[in-house]
Amino acid sequence: MAFDAVTLAPGESTQYVVRFGLTQEAGTLPALMNVLDTPVKGGSRTGEVRQHWQKLVNVEFATGDSVRDNYLKWVCFQPILRRIFGCSFLPYHDYGKGGRGWRDLWQDCLALLIMDPGDVRGMIVDNYGGVRMDGTNATIIGEKQGEFVADRNNITRVWMDHAFWPLVTTEFYLNQTGDFSVLLEKAPYFKDRQIRRGMAHDDMWQPADGSRQRTADGTVYEGTVLEHILLENLCAFYDVGAHNELRLHNADWNDALDMAADKGESVAFTNAYAGNLHGLVKILQKLGAEKITVAQELTALLGHDDIFDDPTAKNDILSRYEATCAHANSGRTVELDTAALMTDLTAKANWMQCHVRETEWVTDGKSGWLNGYYDNHGQPVEGVVNDLPRMMLPSQVFGIMYGTTTAEQTAEICRSADRYLFEEKIGGYRLNTNFKEKKLDLGRMFGFAYGEKENGAVFSHMTVMYANALYQRGFAKEGAKALDTLLNTAMDFAVSKMYPGLPEYFNNDGRGLYPYLTGAASWYMLTEICWVYGVRGEWGDLVIAPALQKAQFGGGSVSVTLPLRGARCGYA
Repeated sequence: MAFDAVTLAPGESTQYVVRFGLTQEAGTLPALMNVLDTPVKGGSRTGEVRQHWQKLVNVEFATGDSVRDNYLKWVCFQPILRRIFGCSFLPYHDYGKGGRGWRDLWQDCLALLIMDPGDVRGMIVDNYGGVRMDGTNATIIGEKQGEFVADRNNITRVWMDHAFWPLVTTEFYLNQTGDFSVLLEKAPYFKDRQIRRGMAHDDMWQPADGSRQRTADGTVYEGTVLEHILLENLCAFYDVGAHNELRLHNADWNDALDMAADKGESVAFTNAYAGNLHGLVKILQKLGAEKITVAQELTALLGHDDIFDDPTAKNDILSRYEATCAHANSGRTVELDTAALMTDLTAKANWMQCHVRETEWVTDGKSGWLNGYYDNHGQPVEGVVNDLPRMMLPSQVFGIMYGTTTAEQTAEICRSADRYLFEEKIGGYRLNTNFKEKKLDLGRMFGFAYGEKENGAVFSHMTVMYANALYQRGFAKEGAKALDTLLNTAMDFAVSKMYPGLPEYFNNDGRGLYPYLTGAASWYMLTEICWVYGVRGEWGDLVIAPALQKAQFGGGSVSVTLPLRGARCGYA
């Protein structure tokens, strides 16, 4: 921008009105510009603009510590900023082209369900249109809601955790709203060249065919949201490695565990999917339907209790199912007895959890924790290796959150995490201990210096999920420690050197990096309101069950208010 030169005599002044804006209708631009063509008009609208942004955060939770409470406002605002800026491409990120990924679609909805639940129903239904019939999903998100495009350059990549997150968000929606009819809404399936969970290509498919799964006669096939959820989680159950844990594929939640596609396994998300199957049973109970309608092909994934201990047999069942919908599916549907389905899902979930308890518990002789991964040589990653304790935080989170670990084991994990992962000055719980090797048979994370990025930094997202899991299991004191240490480090600007909010991670110096590249803010807000302050929905009913600690009463009293089912609720 440039302005004509102006010479001002002593005491003189001049003003400039600079107007910026966006519109999708070019014809309206002159009228919009005239609204703000004088300093007086501009000043009168400034308050409206401020009020607009202030209203976007419509939750209040206060401890009496005004500095802390104000900072938490920014944490609540962070999911809104992330939707605007995307989760990459900003100058202080070192990769990406903007936009959001598959996890972002679902985890941003968590925050919206608390602050602005009105549009979330449509978003949930539309987002299920990104699921393939093999239980995987599109990873390239289109510009419009519910729009997905084929993977760039026919790159076949599967993040094995992706199918876990949709049910997490959907279950939270059901709890907050009681709207079970969303499960019976119809949605299409995504279709591209990738088939068999990233292991093969459909050479019959052409881009001109479009990005929707079709039946043999060319009709676009649509199934219920419930059917999509069932396929995501049942396919995962059979997709196991040699140790009968779910295959890691190209990575799970930790994108940097990306070099164990052949023999890698994720025990961490075996626990997570077991939790989903138990969650599905509860949802089916509340749905109350005696029968549900599903694709005929799905029935191939039910039953088979006699082969649960046989990884090869499981893989064969999955392979036979995949063949029925690799290019086109029949379009035929069947009715399932809901009670029998619930029994089947429970048997699968119980088997997964028992298997983990029996085979994945490790110890240093003082306390224990869960092994969460197998590397590309098929070797367990955690435990005591060459006299060096190895522990990863995600391995513990989902075992705790979904009840795989007993109360005694959970207490042991807390002691182990405090011993091996906790470092207060950099935000609390590191993502992993120092393996002291470039373990490139597991992932590129071990190519980073220890304490940077995924290799031992304090990752806000997983720290908050650790806290959330502890609160859900009744370990409120331990959960509060994780939340408070993380927030205190972020608030200490001299150390964190970041915008208000939560970073993706804190490095070895405690500096906060990648402010918008994280779902941590959504999870922090959810954990504070629903579990710390204890105001949440339970299948549409209001539950108030605080788990506040004495130290959290900063001013001697606390309060919380939020919108729930069209009303404001809370307590003081």
